[in-house]
Amino acid sequence: MIILPYKEKFIRENFIEFSFDSDDENYLPDFKLFEKLNATDQYYLAENYNWDDGVEILKWIIESKKCDKGTASLIFWTSEPDYYFEKSESEISDYEKDTFLLLKRIVEKFNNKEFKKSNLKYNPTNREKRINWSKQNSEWKISEELKKPTKGFSIISLGIIQHKIWEWQRKRKEAKRAEKRLKRKK
Repeated sequence: MIILPYKEKFIRENFIEFSFDSDDENYLPDFKLFEKLNATDQYYLAENYNWDDGVEILKWIIESKKCDKGTASLIFWTSEPDYYFEKSESEISDYEKDTFLLLKRIVEKFNNKEFKKSNLKYNPTNREKRINWSKQNSEWKISEELKKPTKGFSIISLGIIQHKIWEWQRKRKEAKRAEKRLKRKK
């Protein structure tokens, strides 16, 4: 699945960098704009999201009918869930509660098989292997499905590919210029 540069820019400006331009701590992007995102866009957003902006937009993704299993798994595993596994809701501080509840919701939706589509690939194996499951609080009932890779397509960012090509071309031109300068000095 390909994310085109105009879509990357739209997502970055409206959902990833939205807090950079606002002095209002409680500012949230326009939900109507969010509804225009497809499953691939949501994955890209989740993959690049700035967690310092809170989890409200990630909740939007999880509750969206378009949310893919791969996206939900990505959000779950990139949140460093092992920190929360050892705790119950009553042990969580106020500033951690939103993330805790988001993770619980993802687990609940996986357990209830609410994520219908699995078109986007995410592999949590490296993250999952680092977890000491014996410390898991009994309150967490994490399905085996959430611990396994999702099947589907990888996301390809055309903008990033273009940038890498431009960098390669620039370096190649610089190398040729340097070569010419050396020849002139001889």
